Amino acid sequence: MNKTDSEVKIRPYRKGDEYPITDLFRISSDHFRTVDFFRWANLKNPHSQGISLILEDKNGNIIGHYALMIYRLVYRDKVFKAGFGAQLVIHPLFRNFQLMWKLLNAMWERSGDKGLDFLFAFPNNNIWPIKNRLMEWKLVREFQALELDLKETTASSKSISEIELQRISNLSVHREMIDKIWRNNKIRYRNLLHIERGYDFVCWRFFHHPLEHYPFFLIKNLKGMVIGWIALKFYRKDSKLYGHILDFIISDEKLEKALIKQTIEYFDRCGADVISVWGNTFLRKKYKEMGFKETGFTTNFGVKAFGDRLNAWLDITDYNKWDLAMAYSDAF
Repeated sequence: MNKTDSEVKIRPYRKGDEYPITDLFRISSDHFRTVDFFRWANLKNPHSQGISLILEDKNGNIIGHYALMIYRLVYRDKVFKAGFGAQLVIHPLFRNFQLMWKLLNAMWERSGDKGLDFLFAFPNNNIWPIKNRLMEWKLVREFQALELDLKETTASSKSISEIELQRISNLSVHREMIDKIWRNNKIRYRNLLHIERGYDFVCWRFFHHPLEHYPFFLIKNLKGMVIGWIALKFYRKDSKLYGHILDFIISDEKLEKALIKQTIEYFDRCGADVISVWGNTFLRKKYKEMGFKETGFTTNFGVKAFGDRLNAWLDITDYNKWDLAMAYSDAF
């Protein structure tokens, strides 16, 4: 039941559209979505309300949708406005390349009008060739998740005396502490393109997510002082239980390996089979030193820049310029 361009129109999101959009996701995609997820992702992001476009047929039925989550990314104190794309869906009865192309081009135009500097995404192998060849997306890197097979690893207990993990379920009482941790550590991210992890972002990302559950811990040193935090996740695939290290901030860089060891012990006690991580170039090196191997799922990491808005001294296609925690994607 293909439709021509003249039989459809594109318009911006209006209040209440989240209900038929969620219907559309349930009809068209294996990704589980809810109305609360739409609002969380597109309306409640502390950085900015997202850009959401609707594809309607001639009867006013929503047959397609694409949204960008808007993030502030920082590099050397320069703030960039970036869009993260992960909510493209077309009704199966109307699915054809022309309609998808019409919707995507409308989004690129709207993104430019809204002042976005660039887009970033982690497209699968089905959509990446289209993005790369036809949509002027550039490949930053195709990379594999680092994995540690706990069935082949003996968890060490040596890190217990170096740090302590305190599980918390309510972040609001730690607002000032989370902001202070970021202020004290952001200099380490200055030469990486990164998302600032102040309280508002951390709370929204890990405590308000309507679908996922994230074990969240404060990190304490031997004196009982809080020196950071770490967010984790459980993920089951087939018969295996995976533990994901989504993100962490720790003030003492020398204790990063102790933190990773402590996390390995936690997942091992919980019965996980494999631990998966991403990470920037420097962290990936440390993970490999601790036995992690590039045996995990493969990810296409791509970007699309708008005009000359990026300064010449920042090459967003350089993988080494990115702080790439797993939380940047987490299969949104």
